[in-house]
Amino acid sequence: MAKFVSLEEAVGVIKDGDHVLVGGFGSYASPEELLEGLAARYESEGHPRKIGVLCGITPGDKTESTEPGHGYNLGVNRLRADGLIDVFIAGNLTDARAIAYMVGENKIACCLPPLGVMLNLFRAAAAGRPGVLTRVGLRTFADPRLQGCAFNERAKELGPMVELLEVDGEEYLFYKAFKKADVAFIRASYADEDGNLSMVKEGVLGPELDMAVAVHNRGGTVIAQVEAVVGRGTLPAKQVRVHSTLVDYVVVAKNPDNHRQCYATAAHRPELSGEIKLAGDTVKPLKMSTRKVLARRGAMELRPGVIINLGSGIPSGIGSVAAEEGISGYLSTTVEAGPMGGAVQEGLSFPGVANAEAMYYQLDTLDMYDGGFIDAAFLGFAEVDESGNTNVSFFAGRAIGAGGYINISQNAKKVCFMGTLSSRDGKKFVKQVQHVTFSGDYARNKGQEVLYITECAVFRLTDGGLELFEVAPGLDIERDILPQMDFTPLIAPEVATMDPRLFEEAKMGLDG
Repeated sequence: MAKFVSLEEAVGVIKDGDHVLVGGFGSYASPEELLEGLAARYESEGHPRKIGVLCGITPGDKTESTEPGHGYNLGVNRLRADGLIDVFIAGNLTDARAIAYMVGENKIACCLPPLGVMLNLFRAAAAGRPGVLTRVGLRTFADPRLQGCAFNERAKELGPMVELLEVDGEEYLFYKAFKKADVAFIRASYADEDGNLSMVKEGVLGPELDMAVAVHNRGGTVIAQVEAVVGRGTLPAKQVRVHSTLVDYVVVAKNPDNHRQCYATAAHRPELSGEIKLAGDTVKPLKMSTRKVLARRGAMELRPGVIINLGSGIPSGIGSVAAEEGISGYLSTTVEAGPMGGAVQEGLSFPGVANAEAMYYQLDTLDMYDGGFIDAAFLGFAEVDESGNTNVSFFAGRAIGAGGYINISQNAKKVCFMGTLSSRDGKKFVKQVQHVTFSGDYARNKGQEVLYITECAVFRLTDGGLELFEVAPGLDIERDILPQMDFTPLIAPEVATMDPRLFEEAKMGLDG
């Protein structure tokens, strides 16, 4: 039976060098009060020192503001004090920029495997398996022929995380299971008086069970943060995600801000957790902008009956365009955080989904992706090179990782990368990307259909490299496109003009 304790008592069990498994996914389900308590203990005592932190998608709010309540003060950013973290292993660091910069400065040893691999490693640790065998990550930074998931020099101290193996004549990657799992920080909506945990109010359903089992089976300590305690036996059995036998300590959050459903708002939104479905429209049309142009061009690739994945940022706008154009009904959307169907949310509310038709656990979703579940994926990019590789995992001196990007991009039947042709910081179409998050060679060998959509031109992946086959109305390729690129792409024999309706205020009429 779990013990109900104070925050100070709970974080006091962590010892120097312990490895802490932390739940949450970006803006959602962060065990915020536990992280705050751990940071406060380190500030006052100087301990625990040199801990390891293991996450799926790290909880954090993406921003770099140091104002109270924002940026570096949320999620695992709270653990940024020098000497607190020694090792960081996660699927992605986009939302924890303070940690990302520390990795870039080589202060923390860091490995960032693909998200689906990371979640499967939690399950492998729970089941006592030696690791995960998969094709996911071949020819990308996860491949030991490149970085092998190591994101800085200090990561090499940890030894190789991944090995290249051959099975029945085909290449696979073997990711080794974690050696340590001492403490779990997980979050639930409610605990009953015995310590059974329900996630009924959470907007995403993550690896909390796998984390708890992995730590429990190693004799470690599982600590749960909850909003409230309910009576013994009042939680329906189907709502109990983690049984009380797996929980050591329960902490009831005293600060409501530390138990928000999502960083985007203090108000609970039951339509994000599947408790209700709101009537009426849940998606607002995008204002006319470059982003809307890109989302519209992406929406032109939709076909009736397709299952699509929408990435964060520009690609998530496709849901809005589809709703505005009246074509949402003939496609199914899915996001790596688990929800399927419904309205994908924007900004800090991403990857939440309003009025979802189903809410899967993240690992179940990523496993479906790996098996070829997705018909078309829409993803962003920071860099593209002449071989068709893309980079979203390391740039501008910041370690980011892939999240579900590799699981999605390697296994979708069709991939559309979306972004502006260039940025304020310089050219995005470069001779060679700094980091390979998506491999053009791997895609060519699989026969995958790949597009690269910008506001000025559209490219496709061919055996010879990138080929430009559409250009925006009024633009000249030699004058307006090529000077914004570090290489000269192939040019299709007949270059089409991008649909003029993309750039107009009125609806495009895609439902026709």
